[in-house]
Amino acid sequence: MDASVDAVRERAAVEHYEPPVYGIEEPLWIATDEATGCSGVGKIEAEAIGNLLSLVATHETAAVDDAEYMKFPGDVRKKTWTGESDGLVGRLLEKL
Repeated sequence: MDASVDAVRERAAVEHYEPPVYGIEEPLWIATDEATGCSGVGKIEAEAIGNLLSLVATHETAAVDDAEYMKFPGDVRKKTWTGESDGLVGRLLEKL
């Protein structure tokens, strides 16, 4: 898998949410790389993509791990949800 900046940006799925959906109080951007299962979150699109790029780079150099991770500004968390849900935003808000 290509973990270069351009490749990750190309395959990233970016979602944008504005209040009041899901009860959020501020705009929320989520960038997800399905190839690694990593997601970056930010208050602006560039922050979400930057967090995703940082996490994918870390993922590529880490020991083999089937876990998926999500990077918030300054914080990395292991995705611990299972089963069906309202999608990524619903699962994210369940954990905050």
